[in-house]
Amino acid sequence: MFDLKKIFIIILSFILTFVTCFAVNTIGKETKTANYSLKNNRVNLVIDAGHGGIDAGTIGVDSAKEKDINLSIALKLYDFAMVTGIPSLMIRDGDYLYYRDGDNKKKSDLYNRMDYINSIPNSTLISIHQNHFEDEREWGMQVWYSPNDDKSKSIADNILNITKENLQKDNERLNKQSDNSYYLLYKAQVPSVMVECGFMSNAAENKKLQDNKYQNDLAYSIMLGFSRYLTED
Repeated sequence: MFDLKKIFIIILSFILTFVTCFAVNTIGKETKTANYSLKNNRVNLVIDAGHGGIDAGTIGVDSAKEKDINLSIALKLYDFAMVTGIPSLMIRDGDYLYYRDGDNKKKSDLYNRMDYINSIPNSTLISIHQNHFEDEREWGMQVWYSPNDDKSKSIADNILNITKENLQKDNERLNKQSDNSYYLLYKAQVPSVMVECGFMSNAAENKKLQDNKYQNDLAYSIMLGFSRYLTED
């Protein structure tokens, strides 16, 4: 159960602290132009819904597609971020990749996402993904963080700790530093994390990951974890 009083205080504090910050992001399926008015002295959250379009990501035990779950959670995270007053932008807000005509779609998509993240002043990346493993017993959130900025580990730890407190009390997974197999994190020049929300190879968790209420709880926990990071000394 969430502590509603604690949540209200956190939200109220951010509404009072972060004011008049807004980002307008216009996204096309093959090209993307961002029109934004962002403050250089404030954190600008970039939310990445992993995969999209022809890239479905991992497939659940019931044939659910990771790209759809990622987008649903990312959209909810965006809504919570805007309510708390944190200026936020989404790399994709629909079912498509972010590529240029004539390019290899998947490879161009990664390069373009990275260029976009680095183009936003004072940005921080939260990328939403789902996990998969041959052992169907594996479950629980795990967060990968960029090796290029010390703040990344703090963001990852706060997100996982809040999620364990609120949703996954028996989760014993540990966060890990990214290697070069995670392109966005490995090449990121800004604080960056990839949140693997759960395992689609686990039948019970896969079902929960598709539940609207559970997605809301996940997005809220991620937002609270990020908010806790922002208030650290």
